[in-house]
Amino acid sequence: MAGDLPAFSFCHPPEQPRKKSQNLNFSDGYPEVRDPEVRHKQRIALAESLKDYYDADHEAVDEDGNPTRSAADELPAPKWLKYDRQVLRFYCYFKESVDERREENFRVRKCTIYFYLEDGTLHISEPRQMNSGIVQGTFLKRHKVPKAGGGYITVSDFSLGEDITIYDRTFRICTCDTFSRRYLLKHGFNIGREEDFPGEPLSTYKESLKKHPLRTHKDFPNKQFLENDGKVLRFFAVWDDRESVYGDRRPYVLHYFLADDTIEILEINERNSGRHSFPMLLRRCQLPREIPSDLLGKNMGSDAFPKSAFYKETDLHVGSYIRVYNRDMLLHDCDEFTRNFYKSKYKIPDDMLEHVDVQEPAPVLARMEMPPHNGFGSEEDSKQNCISLIPKTPYKDFNKILGLDGKVLCFSARFAEDENHKVVPQDVGRLFVFQYYLADDTISIYEPPCRNSGIQGGKFLSREPAPPKWHGKGPYKPQDMFVGARIHVHDRIFELLRADEWTLNWMEDHKEQYPMSDYTLVKTKLEKQLKELPNSENECQTLRSGLSSADFTLKTASLSSTDKIFDLLRKAGVDMTLHELVTIERHLYRALAGAKDSKTSTLLQEMLLRLLH
Repeated sequence: MAGDLPAFSFCHPPEQPRKKSQNLNFSDGYPEVRDPEVRHKQRIALAESLKDYYDADHEAVDEDGNPTRSAADELPAPKWLKYDRQVLRFYCYFKESVDERREENFRVRKCTIYFYLEDGTLHISEPRQMNSGIVQGTFLKRHKVPKAGGGYITVSDFSLGEDITIYDRTFRICTCDTFSRRYLLKHGFNIGREEDFPGEPLSTYKESLKKHPLRTHKDFPNKQFLENDGKVLRFFAVWDDRESVYGDRRPYVLHYFLADDTIEILEINERNSGRHSFPMLLRRCQLPREIPSDLLGKNMGSDAFPKSAFYKETDLHVGSYIRVYNRDMLLHDCDEFTRNFYKSKYKIPDDMLEHVDVQEPAPVLARMEMPPHNGFGSEEDSKQNCISLIPKTPYKDFNKILGLDGKVLCFSARFAEDENHKVVPQDVGRLFVFQYYLADDTISIYEPPCRNSGIQGGKFLSREPAPPKWHGKGPYKPQDMFVGARIHVHDRIFELLRADEWTLNWMEDHKEQYPMSDYTLVKTKLEKQLKELPNSENECQTLRSGLSSADFTLKTASLSSTDKIFDLLRKAGVDMTLHELVTIERHLYRALAGAKDSKTSTLLQEMLLRLLH
């Protein structure tokens, strides 16, 4: 029941608009009530009075052309709003008389008329021309221009091909822009016909002069100056005066001015030369080929000698000498402008304009040679006595010591021989433990005791810095330690035979330093070496038969199975190291998960036979 009562319903009916004109107003401080009929008559009177102020095109008309609504019902948009920033542009000219000139008796001055549709004002501007001698720019400021018969100038007064008079000056309208043309056609105005701007008498006079070229003489006094003013040939010269006392080899720059055939020579100030910096060696003048005999007589001066007595541009060539008052200077190079000048004018080929190399080798400076180590103390300590007067403690890399402390590369080694080193029979069977300490790049050699050998084992070499390489610079590095390497230590050669498990694992973990422990690179190298074996010499067949017939499972006291395979590959011409074969063996052993009955030598043998087939 409560839902049917007013203000208790949730859905209110929409309220209809109630249009009602405002009739209450204050006039001169007194309240009044306006009559709707009176307001309607006032709007009609206002529309009639402002008929010219509004645009009649906005009136709505029906099919017969009758207005559907009166001007009092709906006022159209005013002109200042409809035609805001809309301008008609007309191109015109007027003729200005010129007195006392034979070339022209009048001048054509081109202007542009801008007519603003929003308020009927116009202004005239004249485009500026360079070096015209006339004050140009705004010719007439913007305002409403009155006509001679009364009223103001409107759009209907503009027509192409017609004259328009503005303040007793007659302008001839030639053309207009696209927007102005469209506006005139839309509103039914007379456009007229376009015209071209007339030619100026001065331009016609200049064109007539071109038909009669002036005769010029071939050789007039200033011809060379006018044609070559500002053109300079630049050569780079050097004067070698080391034969005289305190003489030296000095560079210069030679400038040849084509305008008057004069030469100047500038001095190049080198750093730390020990000389005062003079700007030039020779001031700009004509350079004679030979020194005149009478320098102070009446014959002194360039006018007293013929032109052939002075240097010309044809006398200057790259690679030739020029004599400057008893100074012979070598022209060894020139700039790009000079090179192009001789190419275009004298057709000189490029090979004759190439620069001459005058750079002398740098002097060999005396250097203090480091004396050889005398054997007392370490070599680094001995170097400090040669470097400074007061010896300093050699620098140690503590970060390296802390990071690699206790990490040692351990190898088994034996004596080896070459052309300069021989091994006596008593030392053939001796085995050593070769250790390389990564923390400070030191080595130590230990010989395990052997019963009934007649040699007392023990420490063979105390821990000391790694010795220098035999034919290389610097001491041995960790990268030089691998199975099969030969190390020169105090006039003895040690061949590294085997490495312990920690050393091999360390090298495999650092493959970027030890590429011989990278299985991928080693296998690729082996396959490439086997493919490149010469078939003509039957090397493949010999290697295949050797691998098939030999039994690598048996070990001897002198050679292991890996050494036997290494000898076969070396005889066949395969360039592989023993450490690389050890890397392949370890990978094959891991592939079988460390089977107890597997033998790596047999797996390596089968792998080589498979690659050969």
